[in-house]
Amino acid sequence: MKNSRIKSFKEFEEDKKIPCVIFVGPPGCGKGTQAEILKKETKWTHISTGEILRKSEDKEVKKLMKTGKLLPDELVAKELENYIKENDKAKGFIFDGYPRKLTQKDLFYEIIKSNNIEIKGIFYLNVPEEILKERIKERGKTSGRTDDKDESVFDVRMKEYNDQTFPMIQSMMSDENFVEISGEKKLKEVNKIISKKLDEI
Repeated sequence: MKNSRIKSFKEFEEDKKIPCVIFVGPPGCGKGTQAEILKKETKWTHISTGEILRKSEDKEVKKLMKTGKLLPDELVAKELENYIKENDKAKGFIFDGYPRKLTQKDLFYEIIKSNNIEIKGIFYLNVPEEILKERIKERGKTSGRTDDKDESVFDVRMKEYNDQTFPMIQSMMSDENFVEISGEKKLKEVNKIISKKLDEI
């Protein structure tokens, strides 16, 4: 598996277009963790819009991030495209939790098209809400993120997810590279499924 996996990644890099994968799912499903594992295997650039926005010096961004609400689409898209252009030497991109809703999906497709990026895999990590709440609570003890420590913020994030992100995910399900994975599986099991899918592409 290891050799074929490496071969697949090299084949992606030989394409004229820059390869990318997308991780989608509810808060606490493990998107960031799996993105980091894949980053180590592929040496691709991991893009977490959450991290980009949390590091932003923009006052409006900082204020909105504390509430758990989604930021204006154009603002997020601008931050994202700037980051992509700053990393124009990347061998590939791993998008962690973006796009988050249908209007962002449209903007995202425009961004990747204009930057010569091609989607190679969409991985949906699906986890029951009660498990997510426990994970977020535990993560809040060590992450240092204020939005992890406040349970009311988690409720806001889940409502946003159910109302806006899940319909967007449903719209992606017809894509031939879409894969739904139970986020309750162990890290290595999830990674194995992801690697197998990328081997097949």
